[in-house]
Amino acid sequence: MNKKIRLILIMGLTTIGLAFGLLYLTWGGDNESKLEKTIIKSTDENSVKSFDDLISTTWISQKEDSSSAEISFIIESSPKYTKGYFENFDILFKVSDNDPTKSKLKVSIDVSSIDTDNSMRDKNLMDEDYFNTINYPSISFISKEIKKEDTNYIAKGIIDMMGKESELSFKFNFKGTELNKNNKEVAIFDGEFQLNRVDLGMPSIKSIGDKVDVSFYCELVQKK
Repeated sequence: MNKKIRLILIMGLTTIGLAFGLLYLTWGGDNESKLEKTIIKSTDENSVKSFDDLISTTWISQKEDSSSAEISFIIESSPKYTKGYFENFDILFKVSDNDPTKSKLKVSIDVSSIDTDNSMRDKNLMDEDYFNTINYPSISFISKEIKKEDTNYIAKGIIDMMGKESELSFKFNFKGTELNKNNKEVAIFDGEFQLNRVDLGMPSIKSIGDKVDVSFYCELVQKK
């Protein structure tokens, strides 16, 4: 083989190897939260502590304040886990007039707002091997039922991801209401659950786990 051609091939293979190596090393990572949680201080009898006290109200996310809510995820990957967030999403929680269990929770997530603290990885996640945002730009959840347990609640409904609808149920907590840093009353909720990304339409990839741990925290303001 001509020495010049051999040198070009070696350089090309080295470049490809470095590129894959860089992707491999940067896939995992820990992304810091931007939350500024409101501390619940109310102790008087008029403070809202029970979910039942929210009857006949509607609560929405604060689009103008990204530090008031977050939806985060952790997934096993090689060489380590990856943590990320969705920056843009809408939450609407309408508490039924007569029965809290018939309340409605709607969540819509802009998939392109994903942030894993690595722009190359974020761009890769938009491709058809993952979220395929050209065809499926959003993820949504609509509840069918909300049930009360001893110390928390369970929301049961349908998640629509990548054009595929699946049943989803998860536990969440109502922490109470409080005045936030802007002196607005907020209703505070949090919870977590696990998803199987392959079951929801993503291809299985050896270097990335199928199960995704999702956590959420939100301070909702009352819709007038």
